[in-house]
Amino acid sequence: MPTSQSETTEKQVFSVIGRSMPRVDGPLKVSGSATYTSDHNFPGMLYAVPVASTIAKGSIAALDTSAAEKMPGVKAIFHRRNIGRFFRVAPNPDFSVVIDERRPPLDDDIIRYYGQYVAVAVAESSPEAQAAADAVKVTYHEETPDVESKLTPQNEPTVGSTRGDAGAAFATAPVKVDETYVTPAETHNPIELHATVALWDGTSFTLYESIQAIKNQQLAMSAMLGVPPENVRVICVRPESEPAGETGG
Repeated sequence: MPTSQSETTEKQVFSVIGRSMPRVDGPLKVSGSATYTSDHNFPGMLYAVPVASTIAKGSIAALDTSAAEKMPGVKAIFHRRNIGRFFRVAPNPDFSVVIDERRPPLDDDIIRYYGQYVAVAVAESSPEAQAAADAVKVTYHEETPDVESKLTPQNEPTVGSTRGDAGAAFATAPVKVDETYVTPAETHNPIELHATVALWDGTSFTLYESIQAIKNQQLAMSAMLGVPPENVRVICVRPESEPAGETGG
């Protein structure tokens, strides 16, 4: 069927290919007037800074928080023995909740990767929380990490569904391409701080986030905190903030 003139004109108007499109968030970002998650301040708000592991594999032998707890403005130093209980997000075959690490934070003394959180310093200001986090002394039983490019999975992969016979099709294909392709690591250059602002009224949580997967965040946090989903409200400050260095949640 021939395409009408109006249909052709409409496609040209709404096509973005080959056209310079305005970035509505551009002026706010380059002028420094854009508001991000960490820009929110509330009365009585405390600041939390994590203590990150300095080894890639091993376990915590000792954790000394005595000096950090006595520093100005410090309210608490949380670690595995006093943080309280978090729940694991159950596996979801339907991908209704997607989470990168099912192990809750500060769940045990095992170090699985460099930068893993081992404690959290909470204080009245961000500099005080950072100073307290730096004052926490951690002693490790260090092990040699596996840095091979081809890692062996801990569990055998399972097949959820199959269609056709890929092996037979490839074996009888007239043209075959059998190669291994790798991509380099990516490094984000964020223009905002990686942060979360959380409010709790004794029953419900309100989380200010820079994410795209708002519903996923709500379901994952409600599962980890052990509260109904309706008790967790997620406010996405800037929906377009993922290019600023955040991820989908």
